Amino acid sequence: MRWCFVSPGYRSTQVLAGDSRSSGGAEAQIAHLAAALAGLGHEVSLIYGDGHTQSPSKIAGVSCIAAAPAWRLPASLPAFWRAMDTLRPDVLYARLPTDFIWLMGLFARSRRDTRFIYALANDVHCTPWTAYDQKKWFHAPLFSLGMRSTDVIAVQHHQQLATLDRRLRERSAYVPNLVRSVSQYPRVYDTTTIDAIWIAKIRRSKQLHLFLDLAEALPRLRFAVVGGFDPTVSSTVKVALEQRIRKLNNLIFYGPKRDNEVMALLSKAKALVNTSSVEGFPNTMLEAWSVGVPVVSLSVDPGGVIEQKGIGFVSRTMTQLVHDVDTIVRTKSLNQRCGELALSYVRRQHSLEAVCRALERALPGVQLGRCRTWNVATPSLDRS
Repeated sequence: MRWCFVSPGYRSTQVLAGDSRSSGGAEAQIAHLAAALAGLGHEVSLIYGDGHTQSPSKIAGVSCIAAAPAWRLPASLPAFWRAMDTLRPDVLYARLPTDFIWLMGLFARSRRDTRFIYALANDVHCTPWTAYDQKKWFHAPLFSLGMRSTDVIAVQHHQQLATLDRRLRERSAYVPNLVRSVSQYPRVYDTTTIDAIWIAKIRRSKQLHLFLDLAEALPRLRFAVVGGFDPTVSSTVKVALEQRIRKLNNLIFYGPKRDNEVMALLSKAKALVNTSSVEGFPNTMLEAWSVGVPVVSLSVDPGGVIEQKGIGFVSRTMTQLVHDVDTIVRTKSLNQRCGELALSYVRRQHSLEAVCRALERALPGVQLGRCRTWNVATPSLDRS
């Protein structure tokens, strides 16, 4: 089949090339799914960029075309349409809120054999007026029009479905996030060198300062932060966070890391901590569970899986977060049990097999095939 992914900017192409240091979860999921489908033998393209055309390239089996539209370059809109027309996709796939979702929907409706699936990347994207922080009067109506032009809206968990407008729910479908590999065994508790690790692009909604509060409250534990500062973070906030990080003797700041380095650090950790105010379904949680590392979350529990599956804790208050992290880090039997359950959960629900089945249910008539080796992690993450 012919698949066309649309990801404005350059982050998805960077992930395809093996560099995830600047990407968010949405761009990474686009890249991972595109590469996985290409690996299954499908004809996969990725339209990216900022309105400027570049020579097409092929990365990880995916044909990359710089033809994403931008308002400041009006000629990029017909160029975007021509690119889609040339590719003639059976499935058009987008995941990030843009002002041009409606244009993708219009294209799909004008082509009898093209279906358009839009995947929600964050809980705030469920409603147009929460999807944007600035110029809502302009962006929100376009986003709303775009949502109504889709054939399928992919939700990450049932809470997103409940938040969607009732008129959109009938075209929604559950499609889990893809975890690229799952270890055969949980990482070994006794070999860990990090008690609690925090991994994210540092921006306001991620609330890194609360993780630093946690490290201050538990001076005997070892903490780690992985991630770079988002351009939206003011210089004042950045300096203040950096000063706090330098003062913490029990915390190591690693900065942004590539995928393989992130997974290596995760496999050395007893727990992943999430302090975000809002998420979709965090890739970092899936990555932690894929090597048997439990998650302690301040408030985010996508679809209620953390509590329902027993794969970590949802604390809800800072006082409880301190208690929960201390407990899961120091109690070996609890940590190991949560890790084993996490590994089992992510293998069942977020493997390529599971994602393919969900896409086939969402898009009747689509046959994606299967890849038996995709769900097995590299030996370095297995128990030795």
